[in-house]
Amino acid sequence: MKESTQNIIYKWMLRARYIYIFLAGAGLVSFGLDTLIEPGKFSQREELNNFITIGSILFGIIIIIIGFQRKKDIEYYIQQQKL
Repeated sequence: MKESTQNIIYKWMLRARYIYIFLAGAGLVSFGLDTLIEPGKFSQREELNNFITIGSILFGIIIIIIGFQRKKDIEYYIQQQKL
């Protein structure tokens, strides 16, 4: 296998790390919005549903922010290594 092909595969494996983080964050935000639209989906207790909704939306946004930080670091590393 050529070195250029290995570099391309390595770049996309590095990028898959932050893409996975973005997908996890987006899934949590989507889950939170789904429970916001359909209250009572998990429990009859409204306080618990509100906690799940707010918690998953906030945690999803935090994970997305972490994903942006990882993206910046990984893209800087790829640029630095000239892959």
